Amino acid sequence: MASPWRILLVDDDIGILELLELRLKAQGYVLETAVNGASAYAKWASFQPHLILCDVVMPVMDGPTFCRKVRAEGNTTPFLFLTAKGQPRDKVEVLSAGADDYLVKPFDPQELAARIQAILRRVTPT
Repeated sequence: MASPWRILLVDDDIGILELLELRLKAQGYVLETAVNGASAYAKWASFQPHLILCDVVMPVMDGPTFCRKVRAEGNTTPFLFLTAKGQPRDKVEVLSAGADDYLVKPFDPQELAARIQAILRRVTPT
């Protein structure tokens, strides 16, 4: 049997971070959290997430920079970005950085759950 799905959750808004953490843990996911791209980058290799849920705008290192660094190492872990930035140019920037999906805040929790499940269907559990 495969281990539970691991998600690295990255957001500088502690309220959103804690709410998502509670929801995702209730759905059976194993989580590691970070408040910016730099701390997420320090955690991702050892945590080996199946999915990275990441905000775009954060201090220290933003989400697209974190994603580009992970991709530069040849890692293909899916990134689902959660952000208030919903203009087409914002989406293009993030998708061009290596994102797999993009969801604009505020979002419906059921839509987020469905997108997570859709992405994880394409991931080989470890």
